[in-house]
Amino acid sequence: MIPAVPTRQVDAAAAYDAYANRYDSLLSENLINAYMRRAMMAYQRSAFHSGDRLLELGCGTGDEALALAEHGCEVVAIDPSTEMIAKAREKAGAHSLGRRVSFQVGYARELGALLPSSQAGTFDGAYSSFALSYEKDLSSVANALARAMRVGGTLLVASMNRLCGIEWAMAMASFHPSLAGRRLQDDTAHKVGTVQTPAYCRTPRETERAFRPGFEVVRRRALPVLLPPHYANRPLRRWPTLVGAMEKVDARVAAWPVFRDLGDHSVLWMTRSG
Repeated sequence: MIPAVPTRQVDAAAAYDAYANRYDSLLSENLINAYMRRAMMAYQRSAFHSGDRLLELGCGTGDEALALAEHGCEVVAIDPSTEMIAKAREKAGAHSLGRRVSFQVGYARELGALLPSSQAGTFDGAYSSFALSYEKDLSSVANALARAMRVGGTLLVASMNRLCGIEWAMAMASFHPSLAGRRLQDDTAHKVGTVQTPAYCRTPRETERAFRPGFEVVRRRALPVLLPPHYANRPLRRWPTLVGAMEKVDARVAAWPVFRDLGDHSVLWMTRSG
């Protein structure tokens, strides 16, 4: 269950360029990632409404943006990987509502330069599923989102948590104490296919501070909190029924005090403040 991390390190764009052809198979291969994706898409459907104009930071191959297009939203989606964007555009071209989504190549930190000034305040909301963990500094992201979104709009962010309770338990049980402390470093090696890319873990409070004063957190929860991180998928695939049962319990307790701050990832709902 302990992750084997490759030694070669590249940036996120290069890592996902190389992984793009395998990316969509991840959800059929990894039960934990599939659960996290389903949860995030459910949160998005609840947070956003038909007619909303949205920004997505780190869109991958476009599934979430296209699902929101089916929900009645218009989405401008960016990702730093040219190969992932190529696949997203291919999907949009074959989708009956693909015209509601615009895909652009770019890092989240480049959002301010990617959006013309005429679009300031025109977005009803924004979201990022796991991608902001690849950004070392969130200040430019927060500033660009504050300019792009209308007051009262919703920002939904899921990012890698610095304090993962289940990972600590796994580290102690397997006599690998270094696993428990890896997220406390300035950056954490994150495996993407055959390479690694640096990820920057933050507690929910650290993420909240990064988006002040333009945004106010109104809700937070863990994702997941009882299920282990994605790298524990291989042994768990033998017991899909057990994983399904754990998912139901996880969904119930992930918003409880203490539990919500100790998940593998943290999900924050924020409102664009005036």
